[in-house]
Amino acid sequence: MPSTGKPTGKPAGDVLIVGAGPTGLLLAGDLAAAGIRCTVLERRAAAESNLTRAFAVHARTLELLDTRGVAAELIATGARADVLRALGTTGLDLRRLPGRFPFMLVTPQYETERVLRERALAAGADIAYGAEAVALRQDAAGVEVDVRTADGGAATRRASYVVGADGVHSTVRRELGLPFPGRAVVRSVMLADVRLREPPAAPLTGNAVGDAFAFLVSFGDGRHRVIAWNRRHQAPDSEPVDVAELRDTVRRALGSDHGMHDVGWTSRFHSDERQVPRYRVGRVFLAGDAAHVHSPAGGQGMNTGLQDAANLGWKLAAELWGWAPSWLLDSYDEERRPVGRQVLRGSGALLGAVLVEPRWLRLARTAGAWAAVRVPPVARRLAGAVSGIDIAYPAPRGAHRLAGRRAPDVVLAGSPGRLYELLGDGQFVLVVAANDPAVTYLATKRWAGRVHCALAGAATRTTALVRPDGHIAWATDETAPDRRAAAIRDALGHWCGRPADRPVRGPEQLGSVPGDGTDREERRTRP
Repeated sequence: MPSTGKPTGKPAGDVLIVGAGPTGLLLAGDLAAAGIRCTVLERRAAAESNLTRAFAVHARTLELLDTRGVAAELIATGARADVLRALGTTGLDLRRLPGRFPFMLVTPQYETERVLRERALAAGADIAYGAEAVALRQDAAGVEVDVRTADGGAATRRASYVVGADGVHSTVRRELGLPFPGRAVVRSVMLADVRLREPPAAPLTGNAVGDAFAFLVSFGDGRHRVIAWNRRHQAPDSEPVDVAELRDTVRRALGSDHGMHDVGWTSRFHSDERQVPRYRVGRVFLAGDAAHVHSPAGGQGMNTGLQDAANLGWKLAAELWGWAPSWLLDSYDEERRPVGRQVLRGSGALLGAVLVEPRWLRLARTAGAWAAVRVPPVARRLAGAVSGIDIAYPAPRGAHRLAGRRAPDVVLAGSPGRLYELLGDGQFVLVVAANDPAVTYLATKRWAGRVHCALAGAATRTTALVRPDGHIAWATDETAPDRRAAAIRDALGHWCGRPADRPVRGPEQLGSVPGDGTDREERRTRP
C-alpha cells in the first residue's frame, strides 16, 4: 500500500456542523477521517426516522460513497433502476454510464443517513441530538453558536468553522443575513407510504397526463412511496391528504392505482427553486438544502448536497492541517454554486415538461423526449447530467483536457487495485504513467501526508493529480523525465501547498513507485 507519512502535531481548529441529514453526516465523516475534530448539532431528539423524502442515489454519489467504503452496504438496502421511466414509455437508459454503478439506486433516505451516521461515528465524529442552533456570531478567529437543548437548556459552542447543512429553513443562513431568492414551482404535492396489491415491476414508475402526475417508489420491503399531484385540487400544505383523491390521482396518471391499500404516513408539501448568492461568508459555509433547493424532478436534491459535502470536507481539513493554498476555501463557492444553479435549471425544465397543460403540448413533449433518448449522443449527455457523472469544475485556460473532470476508477499496479480505493482519506492521489523515483520522492517525502503516489496499471502517457473528491486537479502527457518532474512539482505546490521543509526520509532511502513490487514504504496511518 502506498505511504505518504502523516501530518505531525494537531490540526489548528475544529468544525461545527449544523444538521445531521445526509449532507452533514457525510461531511462529518470526511472531517473525522482526516483527523479533524467535528461536532454535528441536530435539533431532532433521536437519530432514527422512518420518514423520507429523498429516495434516489445517483451514480456519481455512489462513486463518492465507494471511495469511502460504504457504497456496497447502501446498495444492499435498495433496488437498482437502470432505466428511468418518468414519462409513460419514455426511458432514459443508464446502463451505458461509465464506472461501476450504471444505475440509480432507489432506497429510503433514512438508510442513507444510517450508513453515513455509522461511518461518521466510527471515524470519531460527535453527533449531538436534541441540540438546536438558534444564533451565531463570528470573528476573525472563529464562530460562536448559541444552542438550545431538548430539555430547555442553553449553551454556546465555539469552533474554527461552521457549516450550515440545516435544510431549506436554515437557521445558519438566516443568521448570515443571506437572501434565498427563487419561487415555488409546484404546490400541493401529496406524499404517502402505502402498500400495493399489484406493484409495478420497476422500482420507480411515473407518468404525467397534464392535470395529474404520480410516481411510485419501491422501498424494497413491500412498502411504496407515492408522490402525486392533482391540478384539479391545489390545497395548502396544512390540508390533510384525502386517500380517495390520492387513489384517483394515481389512477389518472398511471392508469391504475395498483391496488393501493394500508395507507400510512401522508403529507402535503410545495417545492421551491431557490439558491443563495454565495456559499461562504467568512468562516461559515452553507451546503445542501441550506444553499439550494430544487424541484423533485430528477431526484437531484440529496445528491447535490452530498457532493457539496465531498467538495468542502477535504478543503476544510487542508486548511486546518495548515497546508491549504490561500485560494482553496473560496473555491468551494466557485465550484459548487454553478453546479447548484445548473441542477436547479435542469430539474426545473424536467418539472415544466411534466406539468405542461395543453394536450397537444403533452403529446409533443412525450414524442420529443422519446425521440431524444433514442439518439445515443443525446441519451449519453442526459444520463451523464442526471447521474452527476458529467459534472466538471472549471479549469484554467490551457489546462489539460482532463482537468476538472471526474476521474475514472482506473486500474492501478499492485495493491490497492483501483484508484477509488486510495481516495476518501482527504489526500490527493498522483497517478504516474511511469516509475520515476524522483517523482515518488516529491509526492511521498516533500508533500508527505497530502499525496498518495500510485503507478497506473495500464499503458498510458498521462500522469494525473486526482483531488480527494475524485476530480482531476491537473494532468500532463509530458514524457521527458525532467520536464515531467518539474511540472509535477509545480502542480503539487499549487494544489497541495508549500512542501515540507524537511523530507520525511532522505532520497537515499527512497523506494520505487508503489505497486511495482519494490515499494519499501509502510502504509500511512490517519492523523
